[in-house]
Amino acid sequence: MIVKSCLFSLLMFSLTACAGTRAVGDKNSSSEYVEVSNPALTMSRDAPATIWVPKSSVENGPPRAKEAIKMAYKSVQGNQADSAPPQTSSSLPVASSPVTNTASSLSADMRNRVVVLGTGSDLVTIPFREKLRVLPRSPVLAIAPDTVADKIQTRDERAAYAVKAWQDFGAPLSLFVSAPDGLAAGRYLSAEIYDGMGAGLLSRVEAIIPPYDAKDPAGQNAALGSATTLLAERARDAIALLPWYAKIVAVEGDKIFINAGHEAGINIGQKLTVYRGGRVMQGLGFSPEMVVGTVEVNGFVGANGASALIKGGAQVYLTDIITVQ
Repeated sequence: MIVKSCLFSLLMFSLTACAGTRAVGDKNSSSEYVEVSNPALTMSRDAPATIWVPKSSVENGPPRAKEAIKMAYKSVQGNQADSAPPQTSSSLPVASSPVTNTASSLSADMRNRVVVLGTGSDLVTIPFREKLRVLPRSPVLAIAPDTVADKIQTRDERAAYAVKAWQDFGAPLSLFVSAPDGLAAGRYLSAEIYDGMGAGLLSRVEAIIPPYDAKDPAGQNAALGSATTLLAERARDAIALLPWYAKIVAVEGDKIFINAGHEAGINIGQKLTVYRGGRVMQGLGFSPEMVVGTVEVNGFVGANGASALIKGGAQVYLTDIITVQ
């Protein structure tokens, strides 16, 4: 909803510029505007390819909208890198080429805490966990007890467990790994990603087991290893496109403690946003609603926890949500 609102605002800005309320020449005399790709280009044949927007929209906009504008800005800068003059008055990063990595998102530099459960053979689940743990840009794993995995079979049961995993483990995502048709060549391995906020199934990735000689145990292991690695990579890429959330575990005066630290990509001095409430869109995810305030990380607690000072806004509660600013 925030992105949609942002794109609509950009469209209205474009139309206003065309109406003459702000001359195009103004961009040369002010450092407060930057050129971005026009998100409304696909809506109208007559829409310009690029538009000029306030620099503050790029630097200080709402989380998802801000990233949409930044990506548009980087796209323009990449396309014009060889011809456009240097913008020394802007502190924004200038991309040397168009953004093509689809895994770059709001949480590109952060790693989510994830619960992984197997609903079938440990020949897949255990290697999958380990491969996912060590992959570049790997999510942080908080492994749930294996004893509950076999009791979670239906989609509703998995959705309910994902909500419990957020409450108990502070894991916004739960992955369920299985081999629905067995481990024979040509069959597929599956990983389903469920939302801990209550949106249910968000994504499903698969990998086919390559051919192997059934009489060769080493060949079977190699084939399963190859398929498991591919499944882990696809799950990792799907997770990278999802928002990053952390849970508040304690509030002490003007200081809070969260379940994210070194392993999650947190840095000292980093500012995070506190949200309260929001809307759950079934199958799509959770959209935070009200910004409560901001906090600044001032220390680490263990390998994957941090403390932060409340810098402004209303009173912070344990039920609030932390995300990147």
